[in-house]
Amino acid sequence: MKKLWNEQGFTLLETLFSLIIFIIIISITTSSLKSFVNRNNQFESVNKLEWDNFIKEVQKEANKSISFTIYSDMLIFEDSIHVTSSYRKYATIIRRQKLGTGHEIVLQNIRSIEFQQISKKQIFIKVVDLKGGIYEKSIRLFID
Repeated sequence: MKKLWNEQGFTLLETLFSLIIFIIIISITTSSLKSFVNRNNQFESVNKLEWDNFIKEVQKEANKSISFTIYSDMLIFEDSIHVTSSYRKYATIIRRQKLGTGHEIVLQNIRSIEFQQISKKQIFIKVVDLKGGIYEKSIRLFID
């Protein structure tokens, strides 16, 4: 019982020390969070992985197709069994449509897209994202 009476609890010095440690941890955490948010906002609107997947998908469609049609903002492929696939801008996304039904979003945060036929077997794709970043790629077609 005498042992319990000798404990005096936290002193003012211990409380202040704990408070200072807590404030240091909070300030480090908030500054780290702020730099993390700023770093994420510095990236361009188009995700690089999403862009690579879009190009690979267009290349795959081009490899399977027997013909293609290009409009300024639309690309249409037709395969050997007359199945069409189209890529078209809608608002700030690029959608893929197969057989004229349903849509699949393949690229987001787009300001503009331009398809150009360079030759009979080559298509040039230029995309501008919402922050002004420019992405360009040339697709080679293996059609007769």
